[in-house]
Amino acid sequence: MLIDIDENGGMREMDDIDYRERFDRKWDEFTPEEQQDIDAEIKRLLDALIDNPDPQWGSIMNTSIVGGAVNPFTGNPGDWSGTSWQPIWERHGQSDEQAALFFGTLWKLRIIERPEQWIGVRNTDDNPTFPNKGITLPGKTYFLASGS
Repeated sequence: MLIDIDENGGMREMDDIDYRERFDRKWDEFTPEEQQDIDAEIKRLLDALIDNPDPQWGSIMNTSIVGGAVNPFTGNPGDWSGTSWQPIWERHGQSDEQAALFFGTLWKLRIIERPEQWIGVRNTDDNPTFPNKGITLPGKTYFLASGS
């Protein structure tokens, strides 16, 4: 379950993503093996956040940080080659923007499908992710609700 908070502070409970048919058409372009690898990696990362929350931050995940992480095979940040995310880049014509949008939507869907209660926030410079530090993370930031 996901409580989604948009950049204007609007809040809604989500049990599915917006534009599901358009997403499904694109997801159907991936082979079953690619889908399985991508889903397994998302599950692995989310399970790790739940099983080992950061002592200072708890269970928090940001799609831009995950998508821009250093590639363990090449050492380059944001390079998805050789990883589970590579097919996303390939299916979007090697467009950073389109691949990132699909990546974020896929994460949102997989979080919605999980049994825990998550909160998703998209922040702006006017409403920073961490106001005390003046930090605004790009993309969507997901927090595991306390007690989940």
